[in-house]
Amino acid sequence: MFRVSHIYVGVLALVLFCLFSCAHGWDYCQEHWCSRPALQHVACNNNGSLGAKCKSGARLIPMSADMQQFIVRQVNLYRNQVASGAFRKWPPAERMATVQWDPELAKLAELAVKQCHLATDNCRNTRRFKHVGQIVGHVIFSANRFSQRQLIGHKIYNWFNQYKKATAGLGLGLRKDITSFRQLIQERATHMGCGVLQQQRHRWQQQFIVCNFARQNVHHEPAYAIGHKAAAGCQTGTNPQFPNLCAVEEPFDVNAVDRYVPKPTLLIKMKYSEDGMESISAKSRPKRA
Repeated sequence: MFRVSHIYVGVLALVLFCLFSCAHGWDYCQEHWCSRPALQHVACNNNGSLGAKCKSGARLIPMSADMQQFIVRQVNLYRNQVASGAFRKWPPAERMATVQWDPELAKLAELAVKQCHLATDNCRNTRRFKHVGQIVGHVIFSANRFSQRQLIGHKIYNWFNQYKKATAGLGLGLRKDITSFRQLIQERATHMGCGVLQQQRHRWQQQFIVCNFARQNVHHEPAYAIGHKAAAGCQTGTNPQFPNLCAVEEPFDVNAVDRYVPKPTLLIKMKYSEDGMESISAKSRPKRA
């Protein structure tokens, strides 16, 4: 009976994953999904079963509509706080997106969290989002002492709390100790989705959480553009709930990668004669840091 039940669970997981892949109509094993061909997409040949590091009682925590709203609200609260320009040393964000829930990002996060270990996967891009970012977290606690909402909220707070190690320059280098914070305030992270798993290890409970974001941190790209005041660059207005963030309808190019590439300064030399401008020469010189 034990063996049959495990076979049934495995078949069910395979069927569910097939329904997920077939519903979207594409093959996650194709090389173009990832930035480098050698990287394997988290959904490639993944039937949705638990990883080798998971305990026998490991289970996914359902992402109900209420839980989705709670997670998105917490993230937007922190984004709104930073974007205001009134939080500690952080300057106002000119055009920071309001984060929304995305079911596909959440499904891919579930596949990642089922590995039961603290490491990001190699690739989780989608047809809609070409540079998906990811944050992973882990909480150890005593059973029945905290609700799932409290645990998830605590982990998101810990991610945000990395601001204490960051600088007002928005950390152009991808320092590992502020990566989660930078991801939370990435201005073009328009969507997110999370997977949460819980299991028992000895006498303690473990909760793993993986959250995927529509836009990842890019080297030498600041988390957001600074404005003279919060949301000054929003084209469609601001979010009534989060007035320092753009409205949910705001269009963002989440896949552009060259927006913040430093451009050389054009220096022009002009010589004048009594008759007027005699010659013009130009040369480029990089800006000073």
